[in-house]
Amino acid sequence: MVGDEETKICCKYDWISDNIAQKIKLRKEEKRILKGIIDKKFPGHASEYWSNNNKINRDLNSRTIGEWIENEICFLSGFALWFREKEDEDEIDISNLISNAINQDVKAGAQIAFDRKRIELLSDLPSNALLLLKEMSPAGKIAYRSLDMAIIKGLSEGDKEYAMAMKKRTQKNIVPWWKFW
Repeated sequence: MVGDEETKICCKYDWISDNIAQKIKLRKEEKRILKGIIDKKFPGHASEYWSNNNKINRDLNSRTIGEWIENEICFLSGFALWFREKEDEDEIDISNLISNAINQDVKAGAQIAFDRKRIELLSDLPSNALLLLKEMSPAGKIAYRSLDMAIIKGLSEGDKEYAMAMKKRTQKNIVPWWKFW
């Protein structure tokens, strides 16, 4: 007990890498790397990004600790994969993104302010494993896509015609997916 009203919960989480590996069929070496990340790097990551007053806080009623960790890994894999695909010597190549959005060939690069330290958690994983992790949950897919959308929004601010052209070419459905049923 911590005080009269709080309970401190500790748990083992070394099984999470096995659980993830079974869900997405990681290769033996990828599984070994993921296990090392979760065993050695994740405690520091959780302490830094999940802490309030030096206490790691998670709502265990909404998700189990395993789900929290899996979600964080998937979410960060989306960001890490996006940067790995588009970054070259600290410059982000956004040529394809803009070319596809406006249906014209464009050469463009950018520098993006982003908390790179947070995605360093997964820096040892090969791109194949990042892709599988990104696809494992909606969190990874949303993280990956959100960077594209942030760039499109940033480029189109102030120019409604340009914004509309980019929006039409990047959104596949006119009706939001949640209105299909």
